[in-house]
Amino acid sequence: MKIVIINGSPNKNGYTNHVVDEVFKDFNHEIIKYFAYDLDVNTCIGCNYCFSHCNECIFDNKDQFRSLMNDVIECDLLVLASPLHFSSFSAKLLSVISRMQVYFPMKYEYKQTLPFKDKQALTIAVGGNDYPTMFDAIKAVDRIIYMHTNVNDIKRLLLKGSDKYNKDEFVRKYQLDIENIRKDIK
Repeated sequence: MKIVIINGSPNKNGYTNHVVDEVFKDFNHEIIKYFAYDLDVNTCIGCNYCFSHCNECIFDNKDQFRSLMNDVIECDLLVLASPLHFSSFSAKLLSVISRMQVYFPMKYEYKQTLPFKDKQALTIAVGGNDYPTMFDAIKAVDRIIYMHTNVNDIKRLLLKGSDKYNKDEFVRKYQLDIENIRKDIK
């Protein structure tokens, strides 16, 4: 199994990465982890170049988007991980995701099959607060992304209340949820 993790946290030592490491510890699979804030990926500027040039972007060969997408295309499990920023993914992760716009006209304007192999997906989101609708935006955004990357099984690990605990306490609080996700994706 090939697993691609795109971590949207600006803090490599933060709660999100701590949870990601706990979920994937001791996995005997190929795991490729990207940190969105380390990626040189331009944001979609809405220029519509992809509408007049099938599966091409004005930024092709100018950043790391295509090399990232090569891994996403071939992976068996796509993981989007992020701290909750204003009830959504982090800005940099949203910026990286925005470039997936290039596949929209390929599918709907040019009627071509998208290159993604069938896969599972896992969204890991960590929120500092605790209110009922805090993950609604994440669910709406990930559903669209996964629909366009041939995901046939979406799992979510949505963890709230990180402001009340240190990282280890936080992981212990959600240990059962983490173990259940680990069993589901192994």
